[in-house]
Formats: sequence, C-alpha cells, structure tokens
Amino acid sequence: MPRALKLKYLLFLAIFNLGTYFVIQNLVTTHQFNFLTEVDEAIPLMPNYIWLYHTLLPGIAITMLSLFKTKRAFLTTFWASILATLIINFFYIFLTSFYPREGFEITNMSEALLSATRKLDGSNNTFPSGHVAFSWLMYIGITKSEIANKIQGLKWTYLLWAIGISMSTLVLKQHYIADVICGIFLAYVSYYVAGLFVNYLSVRRRSIYSEDDSHVQKDSEKQKATEKAL
Repeated sequence: MPRALKLKYLLFLAIFNLGTYFVIQNLVTTHQFNFLTEVDEAIPLMPNYIWLYHTLLPGIAITMLSLFKTKRAFLTTFWASILATLIINFFYIFLTSFYPREGFEITNMSEALLSATRKLDGSNNTFPSGHVAFSWLMYIGITKSEIANKIQGLKWTYLLWAIGISMSTLVLKQHYIADVICGIFLAYVSYYVAGLFVNYLSVRRRSIYSEDDSHVQKDSEKQKATEKAL
C-alpha cells in the first residue's frame, strides 16, 4: 500500500479523532460519574511518566506508516480505530465521567508538561481510556501483521509499550483502573469487528470483479460466435 495513501487515511483518522474529542470536551459540561476506587487512590502521582504518555501519537504514526506493509493490516487497524473512536465518543456523551485530580507544584520539566497536558486535556470524559485503546490497537495490529514474524522481539516491544501507556494513565491520574480495563477490551472488540468488515469488503470486491470478468467472457464468446456465423 503506497505510503502517500496511508498518510491520507492517517490524516483523516487524526482529524476525526481529535476533532470529535475536543468538540465533545467543550460541549459536554456536566459530568456525573466518578469511578475512583481505593486502589486508584493508592496509586501515587508520578509525573515522569508523562513522556511515555505522549509517545502515543508518534507510535501510531510510525506503526501505521512504516510497519504495516499489507493493505489488509493497515485497513483493519484503521477501521478498528474509527470504530473505537465512535464508541469512545458515545460513552463520553452518555456516560459522563470525571477524575478528581490532585494539585501539585511544578519543579521540573515533567511536572510542567503534565500541567500543560491537563490544561489541554480536562479531567472529564475519562471512560474508557482512548490512550489505552489505541496503544493496544497498535499492539494487536502488529501481532497480526507479517512484519512481526520478520523482526524478532517486535511483538514483545509493542506489548510492553501498550502496558506502559496503560500504566502511565494511572500514575498520571488521567484515568481510573476501570477506564484502562475497558480500553483494552474495546481495542480487542474493535479490531475483531473491523477484521470482519475488511473481510466482507474483500469478498465483496472479488465478487464484483468476478462478475465483471464473467460478463466480459460471455461478451467475448458471443462476439466469436457471431464472427463464425458470418
């Protein structure tokens, strides 16, 4: 699949995902649900994880542009991401949750970046975690791709990365444990449904092409028969 075409798909995904997210952030202002548990409260705030947290977008770009070599692998992950975005937005509208964040003093770059991130990304609309869902989608996509069999340790690298992203959302107090669990579940469901959709499109396209070939063959046979009759 040409990289230029991949880039167009990826730009659409970025605009669709980030655009709908920030529109909902601004429009949905009432947040009712708090999923904070004793375990969530016991997790310490660790601002240094903000750097890992922000590897998501470059991770998605590198994975989809450079590592997905086949059209099927790319499109399955693309449609899974679109589906995950739609489901996440549904919950952001109808299951309005928030995280009661604690304050902290800014003494280093990590804390400054975390503070800036919180200003851009409010404490509302936490369930499920988009960071978790999309990092695990990249992991699942890699495990299903051909390149995973060629590069030793690639699957484990992506698994550790997805786990790291998930942990970062907890220690940065961006998400609850419930958000993380449901984010992982959403990734697997979205990828499975997207796989069925891509398979359907593939079968449908082959069916259309075979019908076209059949018509061409029949027309050719009729033409030959006419020429013999003349």
